[in-house]
Amino acid sequence: MEMKKTEKAGSLSPVKPALKKEDDGKNSRSSSRSEKELKLPPEKSPSDDAPRRERRLSRASESSKETLERQDSKSGSLTSPKVSRKYFTNWRQACDKTKDKTKELLKRWRTLPEAEGISPEEHMQPASKSEVDNRRGWSVHVWTTWVNRCSEDLECLDLEDEQPLATLSNVQTDKMTLFFTELLDHDRDDVICDQDFDQFFEKLAHFADWSNNSSEFHILLEVKREFIEHFINPLPSKWGDLPFYKRVCGPEASGINIPGRTTLEGWLARWALYLSRMKRFTDLPLYLQYLCKILFHVVDREGTGSITKPALAAFYRSVIGLTATRVDEIIDTAYDRMTSNGYLILDYGTFVHCFTNWLMGKNPNGPGQWVLVPPKDSLPQPPFPVDYSALNTEPAKLEPYAPDKKTNRHSVIV
Repeated sequence: MEMKKTEKAGSLSPVKPALKKEDDGKNSRSSSRSEKELKLPPEKSPSDDAPRRERRLSRASESSKETLERQDSKSGSLTSPKVSRKYFTNWRQACDKTKDKTKELLKRWRTLPEAEGISPEEHMQPASKSEVDNRRGWSVHVWTTWVNRCSEDLECLDLEDEQPLATLSNVQTDKMTLFFTELLDHDRDDVICDQDFDQFFEKLAHFADWSNNSSEFHILLEVKREFIEHFINPLPSKWGDLPFYKRVCGPEASGINIPGRTTLEGWLARWALYLSRMKRFTDLPLYLQYLCKILFHVVDREGTGSITKPALAAFYRSVIGLTATRVDEIIDTAYDRMTSNGYLILDYGTFVHCFTNWLMGKNPNGPGQWVLVPPKDSLPQPPFPVDYSALNTEPAKLEPYAPDKKTNRHSVIV
């Protein structure tokens, strides 16, 4: 049963503006808000709308409670209780409603507060200038990946203890083996000592006719001391304590337990260690750079500033010990390889390139094969001939290259 109260004049009870507007046929948000705020008594019977409202409220409360419980269960262990709910809402929307989830997720991440300890009430308040400056900064995103590390059940722990740190190529091994056997190991026992270096450098000084008081002879002695230091004396502890180098370069490597000797295996292992850190001539230690200069002046004993073919042949016969027949067989090939078929002059600059190739060249057909001991076997032919005629052609006669132009030319300048 509905009861109507009559309002007295001057009463403080509010007038019903929403009812007047409904009579005029006008609806607005302000009217609905004012009804809720003023808590007007319902005009309809509570028995009609009460069950519906209770159902809506119960469903809404249950769904919101379930979502909050799910969010809390997922992120409760990783976040603090002061984190705003907007954080989870934006995160969930970015992951569920976008096709390109990563980009949208990063965009939304930038709009989130960077501090986890800020309560929702503090987010609503305008921050001061100092707080804004403190919150500014870079947001760091860490991307992770799986890394397969060594464990006890992997094969990476089954590496051999006696494994060298560096190795020579087959061509380098052949060149250094010839240096060891033909110029140092005269008794062919696969062991060299400091007396072998004395004989080799005395042979160089005798061929160049250097006296014991000359500056060249004293430089020769310094180079010999460095060779003994690097190839006869024990290795530094960072290498000598390793099992492989202790076996091949230690005092027991020769089998007779006498220090001051080096076997062929230790000789090659030392060269591999030293050359692995060198990429060009300027990277070589001083004693190897001076060895290059010594060899050049020894071959050019006439002092002309360049090595001729007869001078190279004399060096092969007297110092290397090749027979005259063998020298006649290889001298043309050796000089052509070192001078690019006679195009270059074998001066000191060209000899430096040949010497560098002798130490660092890992493939055949290089000029370094002929610096010291020539190879005993014939080298393979180059895969294609090199045409140097274009380098000597006048610029007016050179034909420019065009991919759509047919020509009779058989070489290209690279």
